[in-house]
Amino acid sequence: MTVYKYFIKTALKNKVIISIYIGLFLMTSLLLVSTVSEQETGFRASSLNIGVIDNNNSQLSTALVEYLGERNSLVDIINDEEDIKELIFLEVLDAVIVINEDFDRRVMNKEEALLFYNDVRKVQSIQLQSQINKFLNFANASYENGSFNLELVRRALSERIEVKLVRSEDKVVNNVISQWFATYFKFVAYFIIGIYIAVIGLVMADFKESKIRNRVKISSKKAFQLNKELYIGQLTLAILISLFFISGSVFLKGKYIFEVRFSKYIINLLVFSFSILCLTFLINNLFRNKFVINALATVLSLGTSFISGVMVPQEILGDKVLSIAKFFPVYYYVKANDMKGNGIWDIRYELIMQLLFAIVFLFMGLYFAKRVQQE
Repeated sequence: MTVYKYFIKTALKNKVIISIYIGLFLMTSLLLVSTVSEQETGFRASSLNIGVIDNNNSQLSTALVEYLGERNSLVDIINDEEDIKELIFLEVLDAVIVINEDFDRRVMNKEEALLFYNDVRKVQSIQLQSQINKFLNFANASYENGSFNLELVRRALSERIEVKLVRSEDKVVNNVISQWFATYFKFVAYFIIGIYIAVIGLVMADFKESKIRNRVKISSKKAFQLNKELYIGQLTLAILISLFFISGSVFLKGKYIFEVRFSKYIINLLVFSFSILCLTFLINNLFRNKFVINALATVLSLGTSFISGVMVPQEILGDKVLSIAKFFPVYYYVKANDMKGNGIWDIRYELIMQLLFAIVFLFMGLYFAKRVQQE
């Protein structure tokens, strides 16, 4: 097993590349621990910075401004549309309301009574529109004998309803833990692609140097035995890397592994590792230049992670992007990882697709390997 030992020894020499990926992995894991630890269980209103221009100065408009001021920070600004848009663009203000001069009449007639500018980049600014609509609805309901009963409106707006949320604490905790494991193993895909292609690819590039090949030719080592030891070495390295990532999840959240479908994540990861190992085998038989292999490790790991749902959820990605992503096993790995099924049977299609990719990569690699051997 001389070749096998030399393969493992050479692989471990690539400490810099392995350290970079492990460092990124640890940073990502710590980020996940801090961010996916709490779950929001209710709506919480935000205080906004809003500009108000009151061109009416009636009791009704003043009451509206006071009501909005109780929940937000008010800022007086100049009534200039260009200045308003600039202040919102620079994020000085979250929204601006301009009250028309005939505000009272428009409210009575249920017409548009004010202009509303908001920062579309901030979803919180939508709540201001809801507050304005609520005030105007109550004001219309209180209108009687030619005037608004503002005291009644204030009392109605100040009423609070106590809502008791009936929920299972265990269920909430379980949802948070499931989300953590799903996010953790989703990001593992990026690191596996990078490490496999970079480390195994560089080691195989050394074995394909002319000096090494000439030594093999004059040695007593048969080609079958040589390739067998190389494949065992690659498989050993792949298993060690996969075990490292699995151990990381156990170390960080080991006490929760029985509360999630941990076997689903493990099997999905192992199948994905096999498909990427076959992809690495194909790349090794296509390229010998170490710079090209390093570039492919970076491009494929980052590129496929972005379009397949590792970095950005698949629900947000466009149909065209996902159509391209379906030509890579990462897409099916992420899809299986995010599925909330009851077991392996629910992700059978995604596992089969990853295995089919592995078979295609393997046969393509064997084809190019045979061509190189003939040459």
